[in-house]
Amino acid sequence: MKNFSFLLGAGFSKPAGYPLATEINNKFKNLTHKDFMIHTSQSAHLIKKGQEQNWLIEKYDYMFVEEFIKFYNESIIPGKDFDYEIFFDYYNDLDRRSDLTATEKHFFDDFGRKYDYPLDHHHLLHSFDRTYNQLIANFITVEWPESVSLIPPYRKNDHARFLELLEFLGNHFIVHIHTLNHDLLMEKYFHTTTLGKKISDGFTDSYSPYFADMTIFVNKNDNKKAYTHDIRLRRFTNKFDSSFNLYKLHGSVDNYVFNLNNKRYDMIKYVYGMNEGSIYKEITTYLGEIKKENFYVDVIPEFLSGTTEKLRHYERTVYYKHVFNHFFQNLQNSNHIIVIGYGFRDSKINEYLKTYFLQDPQKKMLVINVTKPQSDILELKNVEFVASDILDIDIEGVKSKLNI
Repeated sequence: MKNFSFLLGAGFSKPAGYPLATEINNKFKNLTHKDFMIHTSQSAHLIKKGQEQNWLIEKYDYMFVEEFIKFYNESIIPGKDFDYEIFFDYYNDLDRRSDLTATEKHFFDDFGRKYDYPLDHHHLLHSFDRTYNQLIANFITVEWPESVSLIPPYRKNDHARFLELLEFLGNHFIVHIHTLNHDLLMEKYFHTTTLGKKISDGFTDSYSPYFADMTIFVNKNDNKKAYTHDIRLRRFTNKFDSSFNLYKLHGSVDNYVFNLNNKRYDMIKYVYGMNEGSIYKEITTYLGEIKKENFYVDVIPEFLSGTTEKLRHYERTVYYKHVFNHFFQNLQNSNHIIVIGYGFRDSKINEYLKTYFLQDPQKKMLVINVTKPQSDILELKNVEFVASDILDIDIEGVKSKLNI
């Protein structure tokens, strides 16, 4: 069968209630230390109603998050709008530097005296990076997919017309869905009649040696009892062999890296409700014995952020290099691509689109967005723009424009 490609950006998820960058920017700009909690495992999340903070964590870990963002807004970009991805680039560059500006040095020296913190800015930024990334994941995780089958007719807000389009395309093409989003919206649609058991994401639990504990609470005679059991975790095997294939080019909020003695790094999938600190790998010794090995698993979800910082990771072999190689091949092998909700702000993605797809005048790109993105790509002859919300997409019009 022939190949057909999609590229999804943040505008694709917005109609389902997922935030755009501007909304995340406002949440970070107004963030205080009272808005989040850091667990003793170093995992951070937003405070829920009635929940108290964990003061077993040093106060400076909380206060640095609030005061560093405030410092950046007032002293580094005064009068400008906060952008959480540009800020990500800034503090990563700051962490790589040994020499600070006078303004930066004054802030870190003042913070150290105020909270009796003896270490340098690198240590503060290391802890901050962990918390910041987890808070990004919190802001963009509207819901965790439930294992409940969704059958037609789908609700409009559940991307009904997009799923109908996939239903049609799946009868004629192998469909490759590339997304720049970290959220789990597409994973929710794994449980639809359209995609169920017909989609690959490169992960599998078949023969996976990775496990974790999950605790389930059961009410018996008004007594709440906890039962803990092992669950097998899916691992990345780079196998995409279904009618529909999902490639998360910038990672995902449920991706985690398992570090095996700094010699092997495997990408595994988080399961909602599991105990992060319980992840282990079954290893068979040379004597044939099966051992449980608990190695390092960072509590930071593995996804890319920043406007320039993320470009540094596209060649990382643990995961990203593999999915980008598929992206290149799929662009070359597809005659059609539909781009939905992408603002064309990623210079590398734009370069790949030009190199592997748009150089062939016989190929056709359809760009669907509420407003027209500012990019020279949209001026090319084999690119057509359609002003539309994805929820209102005209399926027959799409088929006509692409001649399929």
